[in-house]
Amino acid sequence: MQGLKQYGALLLAVVLFASCHTQRTIFMAGDSTSEYATQEKKGYIRGWAQMLPQFLNDDVKMDIRSRGGRSTKSFIAEGIWDKLIADVKKGDYVFIQFGHNDASKKPERHASYADYRANLIRMINDVRAKGATPVLLTSMVQRTFKDRLLVDDRLKGYPGIMRRLAKEMDVLLIDCHQKTRDFVVTIGDEASIPYYRYLGPGIDPFKPDGIADDTHMMEKGARRVAAFVAEGMLELDNRLSKYVVEEKVLEELGDVYSKFE
Repeated sequence: MQGLKQYGALLLAVVLFASCHTQRTIFMAGDSTSEYATQEKKGYIRGWAQMLPQFLNDDVKMDIRSRGGRSTKSFIAEGIWDKLIADVKKGDYVFIQFGHNDASKKPERHASYADYRANLIRMINDVRAKGATPVLLTSMVQRTFKDRLLVDDRLKGYPGIMRRLAKEMDVLLIDCHQKTRDFVVTIGDEASIPYYRYLGPGIDPFKPDGIADDTHMMEKGARRVAAFVAEGMLELDNRLSKYVVEEKVLEELGDVYSKFE
C-alpha cells in the first residue's frame, strides 16, 4: 500500500512538472532571408531562421512560415499570415522580419512606408490578441559596397520605421540590420563575401552560371546571422534569453569580438 502511495505521488509530480514545463514555439514570419531552404529545393541558399535552433535549448521550437519574395503586403494578401496566426497559442512568440520586398518596385510586393507601418501594426495586434508575444526584427544588411565602403541604401527607410514602431508600441526588437551592418563594416568588402551567396559556375544547379548575391546567404552566413539574432535574444533579458545557449553564441561570434580587443 505504501508503494502505491509513493508511485501515485511520483506520478502526480511528473504530471505537475509537465504542465508547468510547456515548450514554447517561435513562429517566423518573413522573406527568403529567414525561410527554411533545402539543398533539393533551393540549392546552396539558406535562411538564418533554420540555423537559429543551433543556439537554442529544448524549451523552445521553431515554426518557420517565411516565404521567399514576400513583403508585409503579399504575406497578408496571400493568406500566409492568417494561417500562421491561427496556429499561435498563448505564450508563444512570433518573430516578424520584413523590409527587403516591401522596398521592391514590383506592385504585388511593394508597400509604401505608411502601408508597411500599418501592416506591422496589424501583425503586432493580431499576435497580442492571441496572448502571444510579437518580436520585430529589422532586415539583415545587404552587402552593397562602393569604393570599398558599405552603402546600404536598398532597404531605404524600412528598418528605421520598424525601430520607431517598436518604441511606440512597446514591442521587443532585435536590430538585425544594425548587428549585421556592424559586422560587415568591421570585416570589410572582401572578407564579407564568403558569408553571402557568391558561387562560381557549375557549383549550384539552381544557379549554373554562378551568382554574386549581396542579399542572401549560404550556411556560413546564415549561421552567423542566427547567432546575432540569438545574441539579440540574450539582450532582451529574461523574456527571451532563457531560451538561448549563451556558450554557443559566444563560440560562433568569438572572432567578431576579438577584432575589438
